[in-house]
Amino acid sequence: AGQKGGDGQAEPVPMLELWRLKNFMPLVACASLFAGCMWVPYIYLPAYQYDALGTPLREGARNVASIGISSTVGRVVIGRVAMQVSSLRCLQVCCLLAGAATILLALLPQLPWLIWVFTVTFGLSAGSTIALLAPLLVELFGLRNLPNAFGFLCAVQAPGVLALPAVCGAVHDLFDSYVPVWMLGGGGMVVSSLFLLLIKRDGHS
Repeated sequence: AGQKGGDGQAEPVPMLELWRLKNFMPLVACASLFAGCMWVPYIYLPAYQYDALGTPLREGARNVASIGISSTVGRVVIGRVAMQVSSLRCLQVCCLLAGAATILLALLPQLPWLIWVFTVTFGLSAGSTIALLAPLLVELFGLRNLPNAFGFLCAVQAPGVLALPAVCGAVHDLFDSYVPVWMLGGGGMVVSSLFLLLIKRDGHS
């Protein structure tokens, strides 16, 4: 992709023209939706556990810290896994697992062991998703397009992340429960994985 420069090599595609690249917009849709939804557990886990089970807020905060630890581990482990399995498929599975774990915790909060399964599964998946984006951009669009493509991706993710607290707050006030908030976040992450089905791997776009 891109025009030939004076040295005969392809130049990076301008940032405002990236949408023309095959496979770029499905990846943007996936990353934007996931980024807008993945912060639901980080922000609302203590309040959700307190509301559903009466769990002390301090314990809920420790569970958020557990997600952070799992996320760090996930970023390291996924590098090894992605060497054996397609980065695209890894990303799809991670988005799906993060969303499914969020929905499951929303539906069955009373299971005492589920919170630990959730913190590990969600943390590993969310961390892996973040770590996979840059390598996948290189695989799909080449190293020359990485700076512009990654910058564009971060820019379009920002509105969803900024709107999340207001949207989730409105949903909570409407239903007087955090369950719909978690269902919305988990469902959004599951849907984000479906956008990746539109990406066709047939060489650089």
